[in-house]
Amino acid sequence: MSRKYSSFIDGFLRYTEGRGSPAIYRRWTAIFLVSAALERKAWITTAKGVLYANQFIFLIGPAGVGKSLCTGLSYDLLNEIRTPETPIFVAPTSVTKASLADALNKAQRRIVKLNEIPPITVFNSLQVISNELGVFLPAWDGDFMSTLTDLWDNGRYHETRRSSKIEINIPKAQLNILSATTPAYLNSLLPEGAWEFGFMSRVINIYSGETKYTDIFAELDHDGAAYKNLAADLADIYGIWGEFSIADDVKEAINLWAKQGYQPRPDHPKLTHYNTRRLAHLLKLCIVASAASSSDRKITLDHYAEALDWLIQAESYMPDIFKALKVGGDARAIEECWHFAYQYHMRHDKTPVPEHLLVTFLGERVPAHSVDRILDVMVRAQLLTKKFMNSGGQGYEPKGRTA
Repeated sequence: MSRKYSSFIDGFLRYTEGRGSPAIYRRWTAIFLVSAALERKAWITTAKGVLYANQFIFLIGPAGVGKSLCTGLSYDLLNEIRTPETPIFVAPTSVTKASLADALNKAQRRIVKLNEIPPITVFNSLQVISNELGVFLPAWDGDFMSTLTDLWDNGRYHETRRSSKIEINIPKAQLNILSATTPAYLNSLLPEGAWEFGFMSRVINIYSGETKYTDIFAELDHDGAAYKNLAADLADIYGIWGEFSIADDVKEAINLWAKQGYQPRPDHPKLTHYNTRRLAHLLKLCIVASAASSSDRKITLDHYAEALDWLIQAESYMPDIFKALKVGGDARAIEECWHFAYQYHMRHDKTPVPEHLLVTFLGERVPAHSVDRILDVMVRAQLLTKKFMNSGGQGYEPKGRTA
């Protein structure tokens, strides 16, 4: 069938425009949907083995920024293309390790291709869509996290339960995850050193604190032609089967990127272990970029460039996650900023504090998008007063309390 959109990703972004969710959330939701539709039916072969397109994606941000819109729409679209002949298995909202294993065991897919060798392929693929990470992962369980780590790798899953005499043996298992959470919950969930564990290096964390204005009276196509076109394209993606070829110029570009140190490379110390998986993440995204635009199973230089752009943009916001995880949040940043301003003011003959110094100070403690907002809050709370500097430019004078 012919596609309705030149790219499912672009079509999804257009469809969801104006619904109150940041573009980066909506883009990675579309990426998840493509990977979910591909299941274990699409792959590439590398020197290190076969690689599939499955994703572990966390949408991270404060409450009310549009995360649940993305998770809800994901469930709706997958449900839209589900039929008895083409099942898509979605995990329960709340699971334990045992119940996830049971759901995965039931999520068996049997693909018959009489002209292929072998003519019948059996695998298990399960999709996890969770509005709240706290429901899917109410606590950090090392054994459960190790299970999730293995499932990202698309290997064998084997479990024996002595109490119930149940044995689960899945030779070809796969899991896709899209979940949403706040920095506060992530901070409470992750133990010390969690970013060094295998699970978090396999998760692509998408951060945004951007609040999008939504016209609540806007006329949007919730289930009309655009929605049906998206569902039709997703169904076409679901029908893809087989190995993807990689153009020679793409191989050259990827090898050059590797030789040059995978630049630009995240340098935050908590992303050290994540960095070891960046090549695998990129290759998975190349499959997604190709499948999103056509069913010809060819990865071109354009697909590589698009996948790399997605990854680098997501990584540029990842350090903001760690600022948002710091205990105290905005309240502590305001307290520290006022103290810094007061100390500077007193040590420099009560001259205003240059704006760039406060911007730099806050930029080291909070996400970049929060700096102007915090300064504005401090002015409105009469903790700072805007002043013009004798040397030109804007400054601030601390008010409202004593040291």
